[in-house]
Amino acid sequence: MQSKEKIGIVLATYNPQVEYFQKQIQSIQNQTWDNWVCHIVDDCSKLEYQAEIQKIVENDSRFICHSHNDNLKSYHNFERGLQYCVEDSTITAIAFSDQDDIWQPEKLKILITKLRSEQLLLVHSDLELINSHDHTINPSTWNFEGRNPEKATAELLLLRNVFTGCSLLFCTSLITYILPFPQQNEIVWHHDLWVALVAIQKGKIGHIRQSLVRYRIHSSNTVGVRQDVGKFYVELMAWLSQKCRITGKSYLIHRNLSKAFYTRFQHELGLSWSDPFDDQRLDFGLGILKLCYQSWLNKYGSEGIALRILILKFLFDIRKIKPSDLFFNR
Repeated sequence: MQSKEKIGIVLATYNPQVEYFQKQIQSIQNQTWDNWVCHIVDDCSKLEYQAEIQKIVENDSRFICHSHNDNLKSYHNFERGLQYCVEDSTITAIAFSDQDDIWQPEKLKILITKLRSEQLLLVHSDLELINSHDHTINPSTWNFEGRNPEKATAELLLLRNVFTGCSLLFCTSLITYILPFPQQNEIVWHHDLWVALVAIQKGKIGHIRQSLVRYRIHSSNTVGVRQDVGKFYVELMAWLSQKCRITGKSYLIHRNLSKAFYTRFQHELGLSWSDPFDDQRLDFGLGILKLCYQSWLNKYGSEGIALRILILKFLFDIRKIKPSDLFFNR
């Protein structure tokens, strides 16, 4: 491993709660791996928040603040942050950071040591769940949600994401394939899922069953967690709690993301059709049952999601219901 190579950190902000943001910054400053630069990419926060961000990091030159007048939302704001890392040729690996978590002091050192010692493209870790008062909710997000990321394949990732952005570290060589992020419309997925898909397609992934991030759960989270998410009974209970309402949103997310993934990598996947968006190739026909079985066999935990998508596929294709009839008019 190169001695003290430089890590680029992309910290995306939007009207951060100051107390949480200060703790996140302190935890980055307390990293035992101290050769890093942190690009704070602000997504058009209110001026008072921008001033607070500047004030908190003003005495540490390793933090570089970028304020923007256009609000791109989280997904494209992280993409914008990657562009700043591209401009620095001394950065060899990249980490994402949220604005309200707490990193364990050894986080970067453990991640980059595994990344280099095993010649990985991407590595990620488990996370400890904490509440707004820093109290532990659960010591393991992976156990709480029933994640088995070691079993992930590109096809299973398209069903269910088991990678959390703030736990990732990946090689800068991936940026060529990651950028540009696929465009989205009203139906969105998150930056960490796209990066994980690209990494699992291009090379070897590492998994660390140690909680290196104290992942904060509170009312303003962009992404939350659910116990045993993706399993049959959880998906059924979630549907019942919504009074059996069907929006079609989950189907559209998986369909659009799959189209973006297979379009980006169609040549190396050996796809020869003129339109790479082929429903059978995307496993949204009866092939979804095969993925459901694989998920169950490998304890990946996405069987409920697979069946939900199969049902929506039936509604959209067999009954000729348009996704827009369900989602946009919900």
